[in-house]
Amino acid sequence: MSSESTSGSITQGEPKSLAYAWGVAICLSLGYALSFLDRELLSMVITPVKESFDLTDFQVSLLLGPAFAIFYTVMGIPLGWAADRYNRTRLIAAGMALWSAMTAFCGLSANFIQIFMARIGVGVGEAVLTPAAVSLLSDYFPKNKLPLALSTYSIGLFIGAGMAGIGGGIVLGMLRDVTWTIPFFGTLEYWQIVFLLAATPGLLLALLIFFLREPPRKEMAVDASGREQKASFSAAFSYMWERKKMFLCLFIGGSMVAIIQYQALWYPEHFMRAFDWGPEQAGPATGIPTIFGGIAGLLLGGYYMSHQSKIGNKDVSLKLAFLSAACISVPAVFMPLLGSSTAAIIGVTMVKFFVAMPLIAGTTAIRMAVPNQMRGQFTAMYFVAVGLVGATIGPVLPGYINTFIFAEAMDTLGYALAISAALTVPFSTGLLWISWGEFKKHVYQDD
Repeated sequence: MSSESTSGSITQGEPKSLAYAWGVAICLSLGYALSFLDRELLSMVITPVKESFDLTDFQVSLLLGPAFAIFYTVMGIPLGWAADRYNRTRLIAAGMALWSAMTAFCGLSANFIQIFMARIGVGVGEAVLTPAAVSLLSDYFPKNKLPLALSTYSIGLFIGAGMAGIGGGIVLGMLRDVTWTIPFFGTLEYWQIVFLLAATPGLLLALLIFFLREPPRKEMAVDASGREQKASFSAAFSYMWERKKMFLCLFIGGSMVAIIQYQALWYPEHFMRAFDWGPEQAGPATGIPTIFGGIAGLLLGGYYMSHQSKIGNKDVSLKLAFLSAACISVPAVFMPLLGSSTAAIIGVTMVKFFVAMPLIAGTTAIRMAVPNQMRGQFTAMYFVAVGLVGATIGPVLPGYINTFIFAEAMDTLGYALAISAALTVPFSTGLLWISWGEFKKHVYQDD
């Protein structure tokens, strides 16, 4: 591979120092945080949305999962292709502006269909972020610092999800008796106002990211004559298919771990029903463990992978993914069954910790095993799997079980969550074990 080539469509100019690169990583992490705040805020208003639109738990699960996830994943492939060819900072800025506007429209919706369509728009906008961000950070950081940079970026996931709980719960409590009257949209209830407030920061950050420096692309694959190979989807798919056992097990196994992450969208509602709490109590009780457990897992996982990478252990990313998938089984299954709120909060912290530790394992493995001009597309394919399996099944499976098996008895959501986790963990652990073995053969054989 040549580390000298750059794509002609990319703005030139090396970043002056790693300080600028870390500034970019922090901006992208903040964008990631806002994306998760906007996507997970709905989990804090399940009851008022059900009451406003006369919905079942299963219908709410369609808003939490498929409405967002299907279009998030469908758009991932073409947007990953675009990230491999065009200016990534401007792609991210455009996507951020779109999902922020669609978050506002969630609050302006008047029925199930309208909020379903707004959630689709949120998914389309957010689909651009991670493929472009991973590609961007890969060119800003050297290999030995990339896992920590990706961990810094991924911290945004848990900050955003945690703030959706903490901030959402507090603001919902403060606005419970507030209404706004807006021309053309009429009177908005308190839960709708929260969506409008949440949309504003993303529009401002999009403007900042638009002006970030685009770095030259490094480690571009070349053909026999020394010319850069084009980043066609067919070439990326062929590369994947030649190593299908490794990549398919990684994609599906990683997406099944994500089922646990996305079924956690039901945790605030579970706390409200199980302990007779309001959002101002349930939000912090699930949001604080999300922030601290998630960040601790990410930083520990990123540091461990960076350290192991320095001493030549190239397979550490999938080793960590396998071990974390095995460890998550106990808290994911038993937390929803605990009768003590304190024990349940500890359980949520453990779930978030073990979900976070391998979160960057898939993208790090792609970085180690895939040429530069295919990384955006491979990252997109990875997140297609996560979206179609994790982000869709994760929220829907507990909602389906609780609606159609337990008939939405108030004390059965915990059982639905436990059953969902128990059905998922064995498959994710086994598939990641297989992928780890294949990855070791691939990366060490290529040396």
